[in-house]
Amino acid sequence: MGALTTLADRSVAKLTEEEIIRRVVQSLADAAPAFPEGPGGDCAHLPTTGGRSIRASTIDSVILGRHFDAACDGIRAGAKLVNRNLSDLAAAGAVPSDALLSLVIGPDVDATWLTDFAHGAGRAAAKAGLRIVGGDICRGAHGSFLGTLAVQGFAHRILTRKTAAPGDALFVTGQLGGSLYGRHLDFSPRLAEGEWLCGHGEVTACTDLSDGLAKDLPGLLGPKLDARIDVATLPVSDAAKSLAKSDGKPVLEHALQDGEDYELLFAVSADRADLLEASFRKAFPLTPLTRLGTVEAGTGLARDLADGEPIKVRGFGHFA
Repeated sequence: MGALTTLADRSVAKLTEEEIIRRVVQSLADAAPAFPEGPGGDCAHLPTTGGRSIRASTIDSVILGRHFDAACDGIRAGAKLVNRNLSDLAAAGAVPSDALLSLVIGPDVDATWLTDFAHGAGRAAAKAGLRIVGGDICRGAHGSFLGTLAVQGFAHRILTRKTAAPGDALFVTGQLGGSLYGRHLDFSPRLAEGEWLCGHGEVTACTDLSDGLAKDLPGLLGPKLDARIDVATLPVSDAAKSLAKSDGKPVLEHALQDGEDYELLFAVSADRADLLEASFRKAFPLTPLTRLGTVEAGTGLARDLADGEPIKVRGFGHFA
């Protein structure tokens, strides 16, 4: 049977993003190592020769019509491709090293726009010390453009998801929601903050916020922990407030589910949380930091501190 089918009940549109990933990983079988060397985190974590450092590998894409529209200039689109990959490295606490760039280009893509895309990607990479060392170009369908970057970084210790413990304190950098008003294109990955967190052993888990806090927080926790979140004190962005006035949705809904915040969400051992918070604020006085709540035993749910009920807002999903 081919990849395309007219049978609606067999379409991947019937599946959630998590179900699709589960099917693919299970079908890869022995070719896919177990987490954290394999799928399940922001980066794959692979030991290097000699074991003195760990290699963090990640890959992400930008697609015309999905991650930017036709009105977006090439500089910003190219920078977004690089920076959203670097945000994954930031979540691992890794220092960027090298990358491979793949482009699928429709024959009607403007040549000047393409040059600008490369300029934007190159500038963002150079700023972070990332070298783009090769790649591939393929012709796509009319009206299409896809850029994919496979990135590597290195660290002596890698931060990951699913390694928090009951009692840990939860923190988030920056502000949340409203990325559609421009921040999804114009953001700086928290590389310096991630590297700093990596150097502090009391930081037990970390992820970046790409799909919204409502989705990424359960991903940080894993299946055996819950989080008690003080929803009333979420660091809501001004853009989220403006967007809520425009579309009528609750402000908190935007803060929890808009996605593409590209902030760091991390857990810290309870007995060191106050000290780390003070040290972070001293090291990064311009980076907002909010203590969200605490981790407890559970089943992978984010709960409202006020009433203990699960937060029902869902984050972004590529499919159902």
